[in-house]
Amino acid sequence: MEWIKLTALGMGITLLAGFGASPVFGDDETSTQTSPAVTRTFVYKAKPRRTLTVYYPRDWKASDNRPALVIFRCQIPVQREHFRRLGMVIIKPQLAPVNSGQLPGLSLEEIASLPRPRNQVEDAKSVIRFLRANTESLGLDTQRIVATGTSGGGDLALQSCINQTFEDANVDKSISHRPNALVLYCPAFDGIDIWFVKTDILLEQTKKEAPSFVSHLSGFARNTPEGYSVPLDHRADLIKFAATLGQSEGIEAPEIARFQKVLELFNARDWQLLHPVEDALKMSASRILPKEPLPPTLIMFGDRDHLAQYQQEFVDKAKEAGKNFELRVFKGGGHSFMTQPVFEKPSTQEAEAFLKRHHFLPVSGD
Repeated sequence: MEWIKLTALGMGITLLAGFGASPVFGDDETSTQTSPAVTRTFVYKAKPRRTLTVYYPRDWKASDNRPALVIFRCQIPVQREHFRRLGMVIIKPQLAPVNSGQLPGLSLEEIASLPRPRNQVEDAKSVIRFLRANTESLGLDTQRIVATGTSGGGDLALQSCINQTFEDANVDKSISHRPNALVLYCPAFDGIDIWFVKTDILLEQTKKEAPSFVSHLSGFARNTPEGYSVPLDHRADLIKFAATLGQSEGIEAPEIARFQKVLELFNARDWQLLHPVEDALKMSASRILPKEPLPPTLIMFGDRDHLAQYQQEFVDKAKEAGKNFELRVFKGGGHSFMTQPVFEKPSTQEAEAFLKRHHFLPVSGD
């Protein structure tokens, strides 16, 4: 089994496991004359190659026992630098390159060969294991690893803790993939409920708006045993097909237009073509909550977030399942509220207070 292990050699850090390569070193604040803040990049997975960037506090030493903040799939530079100044080591991992924005321009065969969201879950768990396997060399505390992220990154931070299905075949399973705490900003929980179309809804809308197309639905989507409809082609192509089919069947133009509107239930980015229902169910946070308690967890979102309904539904389901966590809903906040000036400071203060309450911040920063 290939497993990456770091070891300290003199003043440097070198990668072992047969790679024979050193990490890429770089200073991000080299103008500082004493104890500059340093960033370093390491390979945490060999195949496929994945790296992570480590942002060290100014006064960091390899012999330290620092808390770590792992940021998944988002850019929150203000928060990153705030917690680095407070003494945390910040980890920003590269994950499987899932890009839904490119899907409409690709063939179905090309989409089938792309990395999938489940690969990001595998990578996220590998990141936590890598940090645990190398805490001494990285100067980290194995009991103070915090995972965070925004939107899909927030859900991915939670997945790194609770997902038991998706696993890299080469990992050492004796090393825990569960972070010691979670800070989840506007998380996109239960993506299957957000992005996927239920069969009964598709059927109901078609009967109501374009009944002539009911008998033709199997040419547009397949139904899964779990009760979801999956498009057979790109949404734009299905809409074009509706026009061609409708004209050949003698369906009047207004009804064709209404059915084309029904087809907009499928996500414009063709997300369902990349992310199978079977995978989405195994990544649905409220459906895979484990029996064991969550680690200390802070969930934050705005009441004007377009995902607020789904975030609140997860909160309710998690409470019903007996999970304990802290919740902060920001009035007037939209999606990615923590990057907006009015919410940036209070949300960062909320996260800082949470980490202090649970002893994830050092006594003093730099």
